[in-house]
This record gives sequence, C-alpha cells and structure tokens, in this order.
Amino acid sequence: MSKTFRGGVHPLPGLHQGKPLTDNKPVKPYVSETVCIPLNMHIAAPPSTPVVKKGDRVLMGQVIAEGVGPRGVPVHASVSGTVKEVGNVQQLGARTSPCITIENDFQDEWVELKGLGNVETCDPAAILPAIQAAGICGMGGAGFPTHFKLSVPPDKKVDTVILNGAECETFLNADHRLMLEYPGKVVDGLRAAMRAANVETGYIAIEDNKRDAIAAISKAAAGRKGVHVVALRAKYPQGAEKQIIKAITGREVPSGKLPADAGCIVMNVGTAAAVADAVIDGRPLVERITTVTGRVREPSNLLLRIGTIFLDAIGACGGYTVEEPGKIISGGTMTGIAAPSETVSVTKTTGGIVVLSQKEATSMEESPCIRCSRCVEVCPMHLNPFKLKNLCDMNDLKAAQANHIMDCILCSSCSYICPSRRWIMSSIKNAREQIIAQQKKGV
Repeated sequence: MSKTFRGGVHPLPGLHQGKPLTDNKPVKPYVSETVCIPLNMHIAAPPSTPVVKKGDRVLMGQVIAEGVGPRGVPVHASVSGTVKEVGNVQQLGARTSPCITIENDFQDEWVELKGLGNVETCDPAAILPAIQAAGICGMGGAGFPTHFKLSVPPDKKVDTVILNGAECETFLNADHRLMLEYPGKVVDGLRAAMRAANVETGYIAIEDNKRDAIAAISKAAAGRKGVHVVALRAKYPQGAEKQIIKAITGREVPSGKLPADAGCIVMNVGTAAAVADAVIDGRPLVERITTVTGRVREPSNLLLRIGTIFLDAIGACGGYTVEEPGKIISGGTMTGIAAPSETVSVTKTTGGIVVLSQKEATSMEESPCIRCSRCVEVCPMHLNPFKLKNLCDMNDLKAAQANHIMDCILCSSCSYICPSRRWIMSSIKNAREQIIAQQKKGV
C-alpha cells in the first residue's frame, strides 16, 4: 500500500499537469555555443569568488570560482573554451547575479579527474570533501550545499537518509527519466551519502504512478545494504521534505526545525546521482537533466550544461509554438519562478523550463472568499491559509508569525484548490520575505 500524508491536491491533466508531454521522452544531450554560469546557485552560501578573468582559456570541470566559508561551494566550467566575461547578469532574482560567460570550443577537454572508486569500499571520511570539491548542492530546487547537509551536528541523531524520487511537481519528468536511465548512479549516490553520514537505513521514495522507475530502481538496489524502495501515493506535494518524512517514517519535523531534528536527511535523486559521479570518478557537477516543455515544438528531456541560456534550450526543442510566450517558468507551474527574460541561465537546480501562452499565463482576478475551507483541508502543514492571507493583506506580520506562517512550504495547494482564485500563496510568500528581511536587520 502506497504511503502518503494528510492534505495535498491532485493537479488535473492539461495545463496543470503536463507530464504526458515528456514522460516517455529519453534524455538527449544538448550543448550550446556559450554558457553563462551564475556564481550564486547555492542557497545559504555566499556567492563563489571568481578565479579566472576575461580571455582565460578554461577546461571542462576546471574550478572557475571558489567557495567561501564552510558552506561555500566551488563552481566549475561546464565547457572548455574562452572566458568572454566576468560580471553581473540578470538571472531569476530581483538583482543581477555574478556570472562567468564562456565561449565553447566544443572540444570538451576535461581537467584531470581523480575519484575515490567504489562507494562501498572507499574511505567514508573522504566522501564529504569529494562532494564539496565537486560543487554539489540540492538539485531538487532548494540548492542547499550537499556536503553541509550530510555533516550531521554532534547534537543530532540521524538514522535515515531518504532520496526524493517523487517528482510531484507539474510538467517535470527530469527525475523520472534519470531513475529509468541511470538507476545505478542513484543507488550508488544513496550508499555514498549513507556512509558519509554513518547511517544504516536509506529509502528511495517514488510515486506509484512511476511503476517503471520503481522497477528500475528496485533492480539496481537489490542486495545493497540498508537500501529500501518505497512507493508513495501520487499526490502533490508528496515530494516536500516534511511530507516525505511523515509518509515514510511517521515522524514529524518540529515547527521551526530541520529534517535532522526528526532523524532524517532528505536528498533529491538527481543530487544522489551527482554524488555518485563525484565519489566514483571525481567528476564535478557541470550538467543536469532538465525538462523543456509547454508551448515548444518538441517537448524534451535535455541533458544541459550548467549555464545554458533558456532560449538556447528552447531552440533545441524546435522553438516556440506561439508567436510570443506569456511566461517562461523555471521549474514547474506550482512552485516555479517566472523568468524575467528568455536569457536567464540553467543552474544546478533547474529541473524544468515551462513555456506558457499569453492566455495560460494570464492571472485570474480574485473573488471574495466563500468560506469553503478547501484551503484548510488541503494544506499539508495543517495551517489556516485563509486566515494567513487576511493577516498578510493587513500587513500584520507579528500575527502571521504567531499563526506559523514560517512553517508554510509555499506549495500553492491552497491557491490551486481555491474556487475564488484567491492569491493566497502570493500573499504568504511576500509576507515571509518581509519577515526574513526584518530578521536579517534585527528588527
């Protein structure tokens, strides 16, 4: 019987789902003429510091920016070629981001790589340094430095590592294809993470509508110490950290705490595959699978180099099917971020590029709340979204905090289910950003 959690929604086929467009499309590589690589791809870590300058020739996998501080993560060249520019470029954020632009010479000349070998026999103490040196961060969307996540504090007792293969976000099939085509890497990455964190139990959690992935991963995991494959009920947001922990272990992450406080570490399956590459071969994270879909001629799952421009990736899928797109979303349509332009870059966390038409992108006008309580019923965090929205709209941030606004995981289930099309998640997100800004200022 598939495991699950209370709450959540079932996005309908079509605009709100979109997975059938690419779920049977094998991964195909695409390499662009230039890459623009952001240096601030890693959440909770300062931007990496450039160590190359305009005109330098770089090799694929070469460190082009060094990490800063204990959470710092280096950035590597995803192509071999010549550095065209080192400077700020508009990306997804409100402000420009430090980036390094490289002109590809299409030689794919690598730096010398040195791995640790078999994940079962290598020195466990060498795994975390290898992960950090490879520039690995969470590839499921958050981008938290993986070496830091696996560094269990002395006061925490972690006994379980969970790989998130749910991929419940709409439109996206990058993780699904990864599990089908590279199941061995996923299992090797889990075992490396388990050994690094000194954990005996590991789960690979996959939604039950991906039976082919469950079969592939189960075959690869057969006989591997402590590895279990678990089917989850297909539901959104089944892949959220707190919900996947609850579904598999029955534990709840305390309010304001982290998964480690529930004895768990949660990683994306893509992150695990990157860990396997880093540990076995010493290969840094320079490419990822990204679903490019929506209003494009040939929706595809592409293996893209980090720094690939969105427009180039869309061009690799035959270009737009509409004269002018209404929105280009980085990620899926439930939690993705609308790109300010088609010239932003693919980062380590870009699981999808979704193109919407003008009609699809048009926001519906809010109507008065009809007190149906559907938002309360579907909230996976057991919050009262209706009440939180009212407090946010009144700018009563203290009351919003008292009603646990910071526990909201911004999944948009409340906005999706609302028959009045209230902009619930937008109001909550804006208020949370204000609260975080005040906390940083010490207000």
